[in-house]
Amino acid sequence: MGVMKKFDKWQIGALFAIIMPIIGFFFYWEWRFEGWSWERLYGFMKSSSDNRNNILIFPLVPNLIMFYFSNFQFRMDKFTQGLVGVTIILAIPVVISLVI
Repeated sequence: MGVMKKFDKWQIGALFAIIMPIIGFFFYWEWRFEGWSWERLYGFMKSSSDNRNNILIFPLVPNLIMFYFSNFQFRMDKFTQGLVGVTIILAIPVVISLVI
């Protein structure tokens, strides 16, 4: 459990919360929109709020999975604070886009 203690810092949780959605976005892009250019994907996002929300919500799923493990399995409280704080900040534009 010594390794977990080293990672139990809010800064590391915040870093993971920033990196995981970026990786999730690229995985989703390659899985769902294989072969699409950035311009085509951007046009698809602009065409409908439903399209935009699906593309923006899916990359936050890795943070939910990370939350489960860091909070319930490993009891890394400080890591979880950083993870949740940044995830909330990242989720605000998604919620706003639901209203617009």
